[in-house]
Amino acid sequence: MNIKVLHRQGMSIREIARRTGFSRKTVRNVLSSPAPKGYGPRPRRPGKLAPFSAYLGEQLLARPWVRATQLYEEIRQEGYAGHYELVKIFVRKHREQERARHRATVRFETGPGKEAQFDWKGPIRGLLRNHPDRVAYVFRLVMAYSRLRVTLVSLSQRLPEVLMDLRTAFERLGGAPQRLVFDNFKAAVLVPRPHLQLHPAFVDFCRAYGTELDPALSYTPERKGKVERSFGDFADPDLLHHSYETVAELQVALVEDDRRHALRLHSTTGETPLSRFEKERPFLLLLPSVPFDPRIPEVRRVLSDCTISFQAARYSVPFSLVGASVIVKADPKIPSLEIFHAGACVASHSRVPSGQSSIHEEHVADLRHSRWDRLRLKPEKASPAAIPSRSAESPHPLVPRPSADVVQRSILEYVAAIGGVQ
Repeated sequence: MNIKVLHRQGMSIREIARRTGFSRKTVRNVLSSPAPKGYGPRPRRPGKLAPFSAYLGEQLLARPWVRATQLYEEIRQEGYAGHYELVKIFVRKHREQERARHRATVRFETGPGKEAQFDWKGPIRGLLRNHPDRVAYVFRLVMAYSRLRVTLVSLSQRLPEVLMDLRTAFERLGGAPQRLVFDNFKAAVLVPRPHLQLHPAFVDFCRAYGTELDPALSYTPERKGKVERSFGDFADPDLLHHSYETVAELQVALVEDDRRHALRLHSTTGETPLSRFEKERPFLLLLPSVPFDPRIPEVRRVLSDCTISFQAARYSVPFSLVGASVIVKADPKIPSLEIFHAGACVASHSRVPSGQSSIHEEHVADLRHSRWDRLRLKPEKASPAAIPSRSAESPHPLVPRPSADVVQRSILEYVAAIGGVQ
């Protein structure tokens, strides 16, 4: 019961003392004081583990795998007299804080043209009606500032097709970003960070467009969260739950979905990606005058049957190259390949399935004749030129050698010369 409230209601000090049980002196002291006396928390006394907490924190940072029992034995030898439970609680709290630190992220925005992120969704089966078991991927590049995106159908994650998709995305945007963020896909990232090694062809591609490479650390999907989130943000939620006749038909559906997304108000930026991209376009890097060739050259040796082996199929070359080394470049999007020798294209083929051959008749036409016909058709060797005789006016005219007279002898003369038959 509040003494001051009773006094404000008109009660006398005697009556308040009678009702509350306090003495009249206590009631007078309460009424004269401006505020009730407060009592703060008692200062916490240091526990037995306090002198060792700094050591435990250092060991947990240096050896995250260390067990609480091992730490307990170490500090017990240094004079710790407390219980093991205190050490276990300390280790548990420390690890909870470290897990929270790893999960926590700071949201940030990049400037116009600074960054683009790309990733894939897949593998997805059943998208192609005539080939239900064929694997397909959805490649997507998202500009970090405007959130404008380019989505393409990809049938593999091999490096030539990745480079072709990136080149197509840059051409649709009309420029290249200053930095590319991606995950550690094996085709391009040979060794992840901290000992980063990238495929030389991928490095050459980005150097040709002036783009800086920035692969994300392993197990950090938030580094490329803009493209990660975009896969759950299709304008048509059922887009990848239909089947399509061809890859081209699926590509048309993806382009239409990107167009609708570009005209939709973005919840974070408060603008449409298309209007925001108009501000970003001047900051993009200019595209090179000659597009980068994403076909990775592979060396092959021409076999005796005038063919080379490429991905378990055979392709013909001119018979004159038997035994020579040639360079094969396969188009990642169109089923075709070209074969080069000494910098010139010597053969072009359409891709065939594994185990089959593609033979051009002009490469082996001369081999259809019999060996006698081929020898007969060879051009005759030119006869050596006659040695010109020197003229009489020459200071050193040629003097003809005199013909030697050979004496014909009987065999009996040779036998007599050696003293008869031995």
